[in-house]
Amino acid sequence: MFDVTKFNNRKGWTIKDLAHRLFDKGGESRVGMWKSGDSNPRYEAILKLISLGATAEELFGKEYAEKLIATSSALPLPPEIANDPDFLAGQTQALKDIEAKIEARITAKLKAKGIDL
Repeated sequence: MFDVTKFNNRKGWTIKDLAHRLFDKGGESRVGMWKSGDSNPRYEAILKLISLGATAEELFGKEYAEKLIATSSALPLPPEIANDPDFLAGQTQALKDIEAKIEARITAKLKAKGIDL
């Protein structure tokens, strides 16, 4: 089941904030309906959420995210996604975030052992 609450809370955004990032107008009612479970977003909105940094786990839950990861490596991205600049920017940022977290963990472990870089 789709739920935008975790992502929205992590970002510290209101429904209005998220709606303005996703839609030109009329988005508040759509996002509100997603939050209440009265409707689900269209594919394009999900892609925008991902480009804003949302994860599959935040949007669909851990079990679905694990299934998606297990099957997605065998599936090529459709060209309209693979070539979308917003999607690519989101993926690039996600990789940079992961790299920064790994670097911070390694640095902290080295410092704990008395090794400074």
